[in-house]
Amino acid sequence: MEQKMSRKKKYLKIIIFNDIKYGSYLFSKFINYIMKNGKKQIAQKIFYYSINLITIKLKKNPFFLIKKILLNVQPIFEIKKRKIGGMNYNIPFKINLKRSLMFAMKWIVFNSRKRNENGFKNKLVGEMIDTYYNNSLSTKQKENILKISEQNKAYSNFKI
Repeated sequence: MEQKMSRKKKYLKIIIFNDIKYGSYLFSKFINYIMKNGKKQIAQKIFYYSINLITIKLKKNPFFLIKKILLNVQPIFEIKKRKIGGMNYNIPFKINLKRSLMFAMKWIVFNSRKRNENGFKNKLVGEMIDTYYNNSLSTKQKENILKISEQNKAYSNFKI
């Protein structure tokens, strides 16, 4: 009997090393989301500056702060659109921890770029402090997804 081979290309996962200063995988991922055009040194300076400012303002451990900030933004559900019988449905489904962390970090960086403060460092600090207290654009984005997923709970049995 012939064995069928997949034509899809298998991609190797890129290994991300822990960051230099704190030795944390989470911090290095965050730095990678901040990075633009491969300029990691600048992204590191921005991130470490913002972490130092936040720890001074809130007087807490940087690891605790980042975990709390990410927990406030992490979505539980993701919504995908599916066309069934000529109608488009928003189908909610649960996502794993890695994917929810990815969304949280991307939202924080994206929404900090939208802010009206001068300099990206100050924008990032402002967004992180607001997410710590649950009143930023990132947390509103999470709440919107939760609302949509609760409205479309009936469609959660559809396959994606």
